[in-house]
Amino acid sequence: MTIATIEPFHHSTSPVNQLAKVVGDDLLVPLLGGSEVRYVNLDYAASAPALVEVLDFVNTVIPFYASVHRGAGYTSQVSTSLYENARTTVRRFVGGRSDDLVIFTRNTTDSLNLLAGCVPSTGEVLYLDVEHHANLLPWQQLPHRSLTAGVTLADTLERVRAELSTGGVSLLAVTGASNVTGELLPISELAELAHAHGARIVVDAAQLAPHRRIDISRDGIDYVAFSGHKLYAPFGAGVLVGRPDWLDAGTPYLPGGGAVRRVKVDSVSWATGPAR
Repeated sequence: MTIATIEPFHHSTSPVNQLAKVVGDDLLVPLLGGSEVRYVNLDYAASAPALVEVLDFVNTVIPFYASVHRGAGYTSQVSTSLYENARTTVRRFVGGRSDDLVIFTRNTTDSLNLLAGCVPSTGEVLYLDVEHHANLLPWQQLPHRSLTAGVTLADTLERVRAELSTGGVSLLAVTGASNVTGELLPISELAELAHAHGARIVVDAAQLAPHRRIDISRDGIDYVAFSGHKLYAPFGAGVLVGRPDWLDAGTPYLPGGGAVRRVKVDSVSWATGPAR
């Protein structure tokens, strides 16, 4: 097998009215009386199972597992190619711009914390009181403002517009879909409001990505974060996709190893892009 013959993962071509098969859908669990029954998982909103199609792909490439970016051998080249090509797949999945960075993280929370270290110090972060902890706590470490959401979407939009119009906001942080109610915020309208007042927008899409098409180019989203464990991936992973300038200038998230261009005993020149 060569690098070229390992095809990138593609979404299932099953008919739209047929659910994709998930790992563990035939799992049997014991009852107190000693019998077994088919397990019914009612917790998919928290963590979705892996798709069988995804597991099959992982099993195909796992024999080629080796160091990424740290080896000259054949399997290392295969692993590095798969890892880097996955950025293109993710960028295409969210409708990213050609220069958007795709940074793999541990989860959505990790992605938003990474971005928090890259927000310019010249402005504040504005967020609503309906946010998940992941899209709330990172911003509290920075200059910030919290805003009470309205009783209607129109009211919420007006409150955001009024707050942005006072100036001084560099980033608007919003959820794509509430993890409590499932309510969908009008992302494209919020992005337009943010840009009209000189701010950028980040969308916590952990709950949105598994259920709705995301197109950050069309909707004017600057940054989007989501997690694999809600998107039918088999292991813990997350991603941050967005504009490179803030990320290239931000604080290196995990200093060490590949995050550098050059190191001396008392100084360092940091890399840019995902390595940073």
